[in-house]
Amino acid sequence: MNINSILHHPLFNQFVLWTVLGLGVGVAAKLLIPGSEAMGWIRTILLGLAGSFLGNFLAPRLFHWPTFTAFSWQGILIGIAGAAILVVVNRIVTRS
Repeated sequence: MNINSILHHPLFNQFVLWTVLGLGVGVAAKLLIPGSEAMGWIRTILLGLAGSFLGNFLAPRLFHWPTFTAFSWQGILIGIAGAAILVVVNRIVTRS
């Protein structure tokens, strides 16, 4: 297996796509909720991914909204809202 086959593998592409989504959603949530979180890139990506999952999983069930994909503009906005909630939870848990 050479590097070219790894870079063009569908799972690698999905991993990169989800990592970029998590980073974008995490950064957007941190910008919406100002503060001085001492979070690194990994935690920001994980927070964004968890927020995207949380928002896109719970919002249709709680508010009877239609289900959106995580990569639609509605899904991204819902993910940012979920990640913003997790930023607040992170502050409470870490007391920062």
